[in-house]
Amino acid sequence: MKTQRKAVSLGDHYTLAGASARFEAWWECRVIDRPPVTFWVDSPNPPPAPRANHASLRDRWFDVEFQVESAFANITSRPWLGDSVPSWMPNLGPDLTSTLFGGELTFSEYTSWCQRNVPETGDWERFIATPPDFDNVYWKTIDAMITRGAERFGDRCVVAMPDLHGSFDILAGLRGPENLCLDIMDEPELVRRAGLHAAGAYAEAFRRFHRRLTELRQPTTTWCSYLHSGPAYIPSCDFWCLVSRDIGNDLVRPTIEIEMAQMERSIFHLDGTQALQHLNDVLRLPGLNALQWVFQAGQGPASRWLAVYRTALEAGKAVQVLADDPEDALTVLQRLGPKGLWITVCRPFRNEADGLSFLEAVRRLSC
Repeated sequence: MKTQRKAVSLGDHYTLAGASARFEAWWECRVIDRPPVTFWVDSPNPPPAPRANHASLRDRWFDVEFQVESAFANITSRPWLGDSVPSWMPNLGPDLTSTLFGGELTFSEYTSWCQRNVPETGDWERFIATPPDFDNVYWKTIDAMITRGAERFGDRCVVAMPDLHGSFDILAGLRGPENLCLDIMDEPELVRRAGLHAAGAYAEAFRRFHRRLTELRQPTTTWCSYLHSGPAYIPSCDFWCLVSRDIGNDLVRPTIEIEMAQMERSIFHLDGTQALQHLNDVLRLPGLNALQWVFQAGQGPASRWLAVYRTALEAGKAVQVLADDPEDALTVLQRLGPKGLWITVCRPFRNEADGLSFLEAVRRLSC
């Protein structure tokens, strides 16, 4: 179902329609005038943060009005250039999907993590028999954030898909990654069933969120700020780093395929050098459109990893290049050409003029 939405305009140099067109070409390894380019510009006048008088960090995370107003102040105070999406992702942390099976979250200043609730290998039988609970307090809060965000932002900001970790990351959150590795060795068929059950819950969560956001006339994006008019997401499996290719293809890959079956467009999040052993297997995932390669801190710049990008491009997949700075981004563009590239500069620009100058440089190199 295609979504009709007014053009977002937060300045003279940005429209959502232009960004959408470039991303639609990128998904197909095409180029219109230049590749999609996303970056951030430091706010010249940072807004005062809404007053926070919460008794605990948990209270602050769950304060829907506070979260929405904080996002609105931040988004409307800064320039939006290139194809950067003015969006807000309702968020209670990366282990949200684990709460579907009774996982409770512990909150810190900037993230949260799941408390383990599968103490023994045999408890996976109980997990498999447990249907996902979409009426728990975490999911009700996320739904309230989506509703309030759409009301508050209007056409000035996109409400994004929440962060959803799938199958084996759900299992690792509830059991602990080290225990899950041992379970795979001791009871591989039991873990297989648990992984498939978790993947089914993820697929249902994705369908529910996409349906709700479509009702609110939102295009599809998330923390990885692509754009698409239909169901799209960034599948991932951080746990994949801890297992061999054989185990990955036998146990993990089938669950990811279940999760990706819900998506018209997908960009796989491959995180860390330990995950590179799975690169070719990732590129063979049915229906995959693109790759996001995240090298660890200290392993950059992006131009160091041209071989990874070339491997993906030669497999017919688009790539997101997470460049350290403008020079790094332009080096990759010069070496690889514009087709299939989405360029993200991770270091914020000091001002709007520097950002516009960078966009012009990308345009020249794309001709």
